[in-house]
Amino acid sequence: MAHTLHELLTGRLATIRLDLDEALDQAEGIDLEWAPAEGMRTLGGQILEIAATEDQFLQNLRTGSTEPYAETEARLQRANLAEYRQVLREVREATLEYLNSRSEEDLDAEMAIPDGWWEGLGLPSVPRAEIVRSLAAHEWYHTGQIVSYLWFAGRNPYDWQ
Repeated sequence: MAHTLHELLTGRLATIRLDLDEALDQAEGIDLEWAPAEGMRTLGGQILEIAATEDQFLQNLRTGSTEPYAETEARLQRANLAEYRQVLREVREATLEYLNSRSEEDLDAEMAIPDGWWEGLGLPSVPRAEIVRSLAAHEWYHTGQIVSYLWFAGRNPYDWQ
């Protein structure tokens, strides 16, 4: 049985979010302002980057434009891990709502890419589904960074249950 584009995209997002949630379970009790070394984004900054970028992707999918990134970050900035987890859930729910409101043909339709967005693969336009795949890759990239941060903090991922 062939899977629909919706199933593939939502499955990819769900799988990646399981990895992020597992990492965030291990982040309990770590100061969100902590970073492994000077000049690195903080742990909270990594989480904010995931939420803010997904929100920006969603803005672009919905309208073809985005608010300035600093405004998105300021709007989604949170004080603790529980609040960040809530904003991650809210943004993901909005993304899934968007996906579920689109036909397979609409997700396959080309859309223009803003200048400078690496998600465009160096192309002037890509199918909407490719934006969602890039969103998934972005979240996995930063989840990997969070796992590395946690390892630096003494939370060995090979010991996680």
